[in-house]
Amino acid sequence: MKAPILKASEWEQVEAHLATMKRPAHYRLLVLLVRKLGLRPKELAALDRSWFRSDELRIPIGYSKRGSGRSLPVDNEILTALEDHMGDRTGLVFVNRMGLGFTPGLLSESVRRLFREAGVQGSAYSGRRGMATRLVDEGANILVVQKALGHKHASTTMSYVEVTDSMLRRALFA
Repeated sequence: MKAPILKASEWEQVEAHLATMKRPAHYRLLVLLVRKLGLRPKELAALDRSWFRSDELRIPIGYSKRGSGRSLPVDNEILTALEDHMGDRTGLVFVNRMGLGFTPGLLSESVRRLFREAGVQGSAYSGRRGMATRLVDEGANILVVQKALGHKHASTTMSYVEVTDSMLRRALFA
């Protein structure tokens, strides 16, 4: 079953819920990385502060699903959230209270639980699918989206995209 794509109002519910959490900076960064960059749980679990270089996130070879690396631009919102979450700390971005890294499964469950507590059905892959759909809806070429998601085949990327009403309208009446 494909992860549901969240509507804008559902993302707003998630954002509002972040303020009520014990570690809002941790969860805010997690949500931004899932929603804006479409990072996989495996990438989130391995994410190291040193991978952020000014306005870019460089995921080294071996840390993504197919073993290749990739570079993604990051905006000020993500960089500010990273600073708010980590302060002066270096190393793994997402650690527990004892300073140990999370497994991909625990991070995935953490996102799912966050959404559930916010009254929304979703997962980390809701962010990936939503990002892919949003980019295509805004006119991005599928090859650009493929590169952003780190897919080997464009057909995989196309399976992430859901046709929106605005896409259909533009196609029919352009």
